[in-house]
Amino acid sequence: MYRNGRQVPIEGVSIVAEDGRIADLTRELPEGETIVVPGGVAFPGFINLHNHTINAPLFRGIVDDLPRKAIGESKVYSMLMPMGALALSYLDPDELEALVALGLLEFARSGATTLVDQFRPRQTAILDLARRWGLRLYAAPYLFSPAGAVGDAAVARAAQGSFEGETGLAAFEELFAHFDEGERGRIRVILGPHAADSCAPDLLKTVDQIARERRLLTTIHLAQSQGEVDRVRVERGLDPAGYMESVGLLREGVIFAHGVHLTDDELARVRDSGAAIAHCASVFLRGGKSPNFARFAKHGVRFGIGTDAERMDMFSQLRASGFASKQATGAGDAGTAAGLFHAATIAGADALRRPDLGRIERGATADIVIVDANKPHLQPINDPIRTLAWYASSADIDTVLVDGRPIVRAGRLVGVNEQNLVKRGAAATRRVWQEAQRRGHFPIEAAPARE
Repeated sequence: MYRNGRQVPIEGVSIVAEDGRIADLTRELPEGETIVVPGGVAFPGFINLHNHTINAPLFRGIVDDLPRKAIGESKVYSMLMPMGALALSYLDPDELEALVALGLLEFARSGATTLVDQFRPRQTAILDLARRWGLRLYAAPYLFSPAGAVGDAAVARAAQGSFEGETGLAAFEELFAHFDEGERGRIRVILGPHAADSCAPDLLKTVDQIARERRLLTTIHLAQSQGEVDRVRVERGLDPAGYMESVGLLREGVIFAHGVHLTDDELARVRDSGAAIAHCASVFLRGGKSPNFARFAKHGVRFGIGTDAERMDMFSQLRASGFASKQATGAGDAGTAAGLFHAATIAGADALRRPDLGRIERGATADIVIVDANKPHLQPINDPIRTLAWYASSADIDTVLVDGRPIVRAGRLVGVNEQNLVKRGAAATRRVWQEAQRRGHFPIEAAPARE
């Protein structure tokens, strides 16, 4: 349960959910419909603060082990965005939905109950599926500045692959009108300008104005590569944090994805502004970089945990974050289980302005995950939070509730033929791979070795 700003484990308690809220915590077995997982460990659903669901299946086994020469300065603009755009233009609607559904299935069984996802606006399947399956989604359709407003040619080419006209603001308005469920709704449509180097000041100032008028969250990639930092300095004459400040986005209600190349001075400004950082360790570790969770904590920055579609298993992300911090600092007590758990629950919820999420306490929203702890790699349990953070995986999850409604039971998504979904999603992904190879978006080094 939640006490003094931290998650505190307690034993032998039943959680009573009514009308989507936690009505009581009791040591008595309540009446009515019950979910019993003998030896189970219940915790508040994790908040996945940054992700691109379509990328999970699309780049699985593709971007791993690649040398820098294969992808250039930024795999975002040389590979990820061109292939993402290809998936939208090449697949028919049913195939695209199957691809997105494969990623969302992974999320639903990941240990997270809330997802912040950035995607191209034409990918409405993510909103349809989340609504149909009962998932909690903060959807952030991409916004880009038109060619000519950003100086780097590769960035401009990737941005124009958005198919949404000049910026994507019109598409955002359509999605907002059709899907957004309001301040406490399960489905939110928020503002998602792509990045500091792909969005010019006029667009970002418009984003800030819309966000303030409607009290909407904004999320944007910031300082995710040295190339981005250099481009911002050349084109805007500012460091990334200074650029955000100049357009009104260095403030509470803004979530910066990554921030791994922010200087100490910039981190201090982010801390003082009330903005938050979505920390996604393993996507950088995969490329040989070592993002430091402990560095953000040391500077007092508000931050949560995201997966960035590099395995959406949140337990894996906690471990990657913790181990990277321990290695970077040489300290075994850096990146602790308690700190990681706090970031993935309470801190993430607070970044979303949702103090009712990320907690198990009376009145909180009943977003709950139950792990089957009767497994050899989880026994015996000394400290449940350490056990979950360092030893559990998404395969250990028995039950997931969102708004008190079970969406996963016995480790399976309720009401969905998972076998068929996986088959269709994998087939759609392979179709994109084949076409990407034909068009030259697929690095030779990523092709499987076959005789």
